[in-house]
Amino acid sequence: MTAAVAVAAMTFTPAATAADAGAPYEGLPAGTKIQKSLVIGLDGASVSVMDKTSLPAIESVRAAGMTAASNLYASPMAPTVSGPGWSTIATGAWPDKHRVVDNGFGGNNLETFTNFQDRLEQNDPATSTLVAGTWGPIPEIIFSVGTDLALAPGSDDNTTAKAVDYLKNGNPDSTFVHLDDVDGAGHSSGSSSANYQAQLKVTDAKVGEILAAVKARPSYAAEDWLIVITADHGHTPTGGHGGSTQLERQSFVIAQGAGIPANSTRHDIKVTDIAPTVLKHQGVAIDPAWNLDGKPIDEVVPDTFDSVRGKLTTRADETAVAADVLGWTRETPDGWSIDNSAMPTGGVTEWNGWSFATDEFWSNVDRNQGRETSVRNRNVFAVADSDEWDDKAHAPGKFDSTLVSPAFPLNGRPTASVNFASNYQIDGPQSGEVFISFDGGEPQLVKAYKLNTNKFETLPVDVPAGAKEAQLRFKYTGTNSAFWTVDQVNLTQAAWAVPVTTAQIAAPAASGWHTSAPTLTLTVQEGAAALAAESGARTEYQLNDGGWVTYSGPVTLADGETKVDYRSVNGGGTAEETKTLGTIKVDTAAPELGAMAEGRTAKATATDAGSGIAALEFSSDAGATWQAYTAPVAVGSNAATILFRASDVAGNVTAQQELAFAAVDGPGTQPSGTPSTQPGETPTDGTTAPAGSAAGDSQDGLASTGASGMLLMSSAALLLLVGGIALRIRRRAHA
Repeated sequence: MTAAVAVAAMTFTPAATAADAGAPYEGLPAGTKIQKSLVIGLDGASVSVMDKTSLPAIESVRAAGMTAASNLYASPMAPTVSGPGWSTIATGAWPDKHRVVDNGFGGNNLETFTNFQDRLEQNDPATSTLVAGTWGPIPEIIFSVGTDLALAPGSDDNTTAKAVDYLKNGNPDSTFVHLDDVDGAGHSSGSSSANYQAQLKVTDAKVGEILAAVKARPSYAAEDWLIVITADHGHTPTGGHGGSTQLERQSFVIAQGAGIPANSTRHDIKVTDIAPTVLKHQGVAIDPAWNLDGKPIDEVVPDTFDSVRGKLTTRADETAVAADVLGWTRETPDGWSIDNSAMPTGGVTEWNGWSFATDEFWSNVDRNQGRETSVRNRNVFAVADSDEWDDKAHAPGKFDSTLVSPAFPLNGRPTASVNFASNYQIDGPQSGEVFISFDGGEPQLVKAYKLNTNKFETLPVDVPAGAKEAQLRFKYTGTNSAFWTVDQVNLTQAAWAVPVTTAQIAAPAASGWHTSAPTLTLTVQEGAAALAAESGARTEYQLNDGGWVTYSGPVTLADGETKVDYRSVNGGGTAEETKTLGTIKVDTAAPELGAMAEGRTAKATATDAGSGIAALEFSSDAGATWQAYTAPVAVGSNAATILFRASDVAGNVTAQQELAFAAVDGPGTQPSGTPSTQPGETPTDGTTAPAGSAAGDSQDGLASTGASGMLLMSSAALLLLVGGIALRIRRRAHA
């Protein structure tokens, strides 16, 4: 099978899980999302020829977005044919994972590495997914699983008409359209022919129809569209593909959408990034368990090796690469170095020790030796190639060079991960070793390669306690063997979680005061033990803006007003934002109450060092009723008992104090009761007054004495005198 084969039969594959959200259109469920995506695949389109051809529709997308040209694989990973190419675009994984290695699809792993339409449906069955592909295997095999409606219209004219109809009149959320005729022109006349360019223009017009259908949608202005145009492979100048030449391996990603700078060019985006970009745009998180090779475009970040792109130079000793291609350098990025102290002199200049190169340069110095499999590298990468170096005379000895990283800062975590894209190929005596050293110490072996390895490495390492930085070394030796490429090198550690501390303390009384000492309990996330397992981590509290105290258990707060702050600090020294309980008010003591008798009056005083006096009261009826004490209480001549009590704002109440007065037998008789006094106080006698009377001079701010005893006594004598005169007058009158 070839991509030029036309499949006349039209297939219709509705997904059983698609939700009926609104009215379907011609078998396609109505979409539910504002986010819309459209991927248009141009089979066999060569971006280098496109650059020299007027293609208004495609150029409109390029002008509004990004263009990124990159190389595909070649054998032994897979030939540059449509089956592996479209499967890579649909899944976001390279052929060594999805295992589509030809157009027969035998032994594929598409169940594990499924297409992005299927992943959209798995995440949300209400998503409306549409595929229209001229080449039958696209709707029938690659996108057969999960897609709501997969069509094989059989020709580019029919495919375009179907895509236009559904985009304009239906409501798909995610659409994939495949057009095949450019590939047919490439097969028939080659990519350098006028026929090939003419077909590119015809296909561009079809792309224009599809884009116009998108813009003609009634809801277009309210929608968020991602538009992607790509190809599965290129073509030779004379026609055909499947080999390892630059023109056959060349592909591209043209993308327009929110966040993609207009008229921009990138060198680090691959066709494997299309599927993750669509998924993220549709709101689907990329699960690391999917083991994809691609990333969403906005998450692809240039690494330090890419910084030397402006320093790349043309060939020195190599002759297979065009003389004007800028593609290699031994100038290192900032912080990196190359140790060639063990390298023999001589050999091919470009590869005399570790170098930095692009795939366009390095993989073409000698094709079909496995260099084309370094697809996980992006933009500029590091390469050690003993095979190419050995092609020119050199001093005795083997290739022996070490690439040394800058120091990576450490955050205090006990483990770290060494991460890099690695393609290690063996074809003779060689070694590849990764070392790590901490704080300038002795390098320790992390990994020694024994087998061919082409993957993104994630190597765990233990970090010594207290280590501040780590440095990596990539040591490669070889005797006319093969090569080792390294890219996207970094050292990562799990971020310290910012602690989340909660505080527990009993609620105060309605007064806002605690009358029993409250206990403060602090808890961190799932428990203090979890935080304690982190070296240097702690929970701490602060009282009245004093120093921070490490929390080791419940804290009992003392009487008084105490401002309580608290926080936890993780093992990396990062503290959560300080939290506060505000001011906790504690008063566990009742007021100090004093009562004393002065003659026939009862006096009381009360003080409180905590919350303050709320009430001072007396009772003259054995506690049946209580009155506010505002002045000394006069008890008169009858026997009397006066009770006193005091309470504070917090609600603490004193024990009652009692003053007992005996009845008065006659003038001048002293009270027979024994007064209750404060320690050290001596009661004083006074003149009697009627029970319950009080005078207004204040004393101690809490109680006051009555009028003077002499004044009371003179008044009584005057009353007796007047009474006696009146009695004599009556007696005389009676006589």
